[in-house]
Formats: sequence, structure tokens, C-alpha cells
Amino acid sequence: MADFRPVEANKARILTIKVPQDGSRADLRNAEWVEIAVNETSDLANWRLQRLRALWTEEVGRPVEWEWVYTFGSPAFVVRGEIFRVHSGSRVRAALHPLADDLATGRKHVYAAGPDAAARHFWERGDYCRVVDAFGTVIDEIVVWPPDQGA
Repeated sequence: MADFRPVEANKARILTIKVPQDGSRADLRNAEWVEIAVNETSDLANWRLQRLRALWTEEVGRPVEWEWVYTFGSPAFVVRGEIFRVHSGSRVRAALHPLADDLATGRKHVYAAGPDAAARHFWERGDYCRVVDAFGTVIDEIVVWPPDQGA
């Protein structure tokens, strides 16, 4: 009989999420990001970042809308202590017009969109941000709740 140790849940956690104040501006797509902290040296191959939005109205047949935001490649060897900043924007925009968020040290910057035209904003107040392992198990989840616009 194999020794099963449920260590998957300890590998990584959502550290923080940032939603820009003006989410409609195309030039701020890279300013929207989720940070994932690695807790154990391991392989995050095919782990995904998921956006889930509840649609609680009677007119909606499926009360949940979801999509994959980013998938870690295979293999995706990570080292304990690394922090991945998954930007909603594009690596191309980061190279040509970097924001301060693109240049933050101590982070491994990855981008959900390839070309700049494919970049878009993902996160809205009330969304769920999830880290899901390769088998579909939810490892960590937070509710997106940015500060009020007037704050």
C-alpha cells in the first residue's frame, strides 16, 4: 500500500491580489496581478489560477462563471520562498512600457496574456481567486475585495 501524505495543499498559497483603481484602462493591465507564494520546493506542473464569479440571479441558468487565468507549465519546478506575480497583462507591454509593478524585485513575473492585444482585466469585486492543482483540487482561495474608489 502506498504511503499517501496530503502535501499538495502546503505547496503554494495566494499571498495577495491587486486590482487597479481604474480597471478600464488598457495601459494598467499589468498593474493587475495575483501573487502566489511557494511554501515547498516542488513541481507545480499544470497548476492553474482560476477566476470564479458568482452570478446569483434567477435569470441565470448557471449561477457560476469561471475561467482559467494562468497555467504553470510542465515541468514547473519551484523553490521554497519564491513568489510568482501573475499579471493579467502582457509580457510584451512589460518589455516595451514597464510599470513599477513589472519591475518589482523579489518576484518572478509571469503574464496571463501573450500579445498585448490579448491582455484584459480579470478581477472584479466579489470574484473568487483560486489556485487549483493539476487534478482540479482547490488548494487556496480568496475573495477579491479591492478598496472602495473613494478610499
